[in-house]
Amino acid sequence: MTMMRRFSHPARLALLMLAVSAAGCTSPTAPPGEAVYATFENPSNQDVGERDSVLAAFAEADTEPIRRAFERLNVAAFTRYFRTEQLDKNEYLVAFRERTVRHGGLPGSRRFQLVEQDSSGAFEFGFFEQFVSANVDAQDPRDLTEYLLPADPPYLMPRNYGAYFYRMKPDSLMDDGLARVFEIRARPEEGDGKNIRRVRLYVDTATGALVAIQLERIDLALFFREESRFFVHIQQTEAGWVPRTTRFESLIVMPFRPPQLFRTVAAYSDVRPVVVED
Repeated sequence: MTMMRRFSHPARLALLMLAVSAAGCTSPTAPPGEAVYATFENPSNQDVGERDSVLAAFAEADTEPIRRAFERLNVAAFTRYFRTEQLDKNEYLVAFRERTVRHGGLPGSRRFQLVEQDSSGAFEFGFFEQFVSANVDAQDPRDLTEYLLPADPPYLMPRNYGAYFYRMKPDSLMDDGLARVFEIRARPEEGDGKNIRRVRLYVDTATGALVAIQLERIDLALFFREESRFFVHIQQTEAGWVPRTTRFESLIVMPFRPPQLFRTVAAYSDVRPVVVED
């Protein structure tokens, strides 16, 4: 994927969502232009002990696997299925594109073998079309960790503790293992204006690794609003920790035009280390 210029967040994030080839996660139905992910049930008053337990668990979690998961794909052979959808204001399908591609080779000599593909309709990127390259198929997946897990997440900064609720959730099955689940969400009123609205963190009980992140955010710019949901789940393979599934959804609202809804999904399988021949 090639950008014609560099944008600051959130525009850069919106362009990424439009250009990444992938699709298909579900979302609650809401009238066009209303915040899809901004409204949550009112939690009870924050228990400081529970907050400290969540913060301590995150501090102890090994985040290196998920931070390097996309990087490891550069020296792995793998199959990637990806699908992109655009839906109209009534959530009817406008266009979709899906492909299965086999990736291989080392950096500088990567190979891409198209296994199968299907598509229908025409994507309407609107204002963003001038900034998005149509050539998005011959590239390795883009590293999304910087958007999901920045170096200093605002919800982990002491000055923002009052803007978020911190909750321990029931454990969840992830593949063949069990994960501890923690949720951080913006408080009504105190958390107004915070871009990140909710984060769920999944920590593998056996390895202590952070194996999945779900993040919901709202970004406001001068001429548009973006409401997004992200999910990344990693897996342990012969090539190390690499992505297993990624899911994204982005609703873009601009003046004088219908809302644009994009959904993406990608799945990674048959991941193996690249064999260097003598």
